[in-house]
Formats: sequence, C-alpha cells, structure tokens
Amino acid sequence: MTNATEQGTHFWHMSFFARNELGLTAQDRSGHWTPPPGMTRLDAMNELRRRVVEASPYLANSAMLSFDIQLNTL
Repeated sequence: MTNATEQGTHFWHMSFFARNELGLTAQDRSGHWTPPPGMTRLDAMNELRRRVVEASPYLANSAMLSFDIQLNTL
C-alpha cells in the first residue's frame, strides 16, 4: 500500500470499447492525479483521455463507455 501523500488528490477510472490488432476489446484505465485549481470535470476527462491515448494510441478512436473522478480519500 502506498502512502496517501504519495498519491494525487483524485482517483479516476475510464472504460473504453476499442478495436486493436486482435479485434474488438474492452479496456479500462485508472490512476490518481491532482488536477490544477479551477479545472472542471469535463476538462479533467478530456485531459486524462488525452494522456491515455498518448500512452495507448489505438484508443484514439475508441468509444468511451464510462468516466469517473472522485476525491482520493475514504
């Protein structure tokens, strides 16, 4: 388990339906992140999707099935 101070202030999760070299696939990505002050949920979704696509280019034309971002505390 990592220390909470080592993680971003928010936890996020995205699910995608995409086509890759094997055919159709469902993919998910998640992580923690600290958005800049004043950022909206829409801005956060677009920025995180940009980062996901940068790391996994085959998701560029995928359908995003879900997105969630919440404070990273219980």
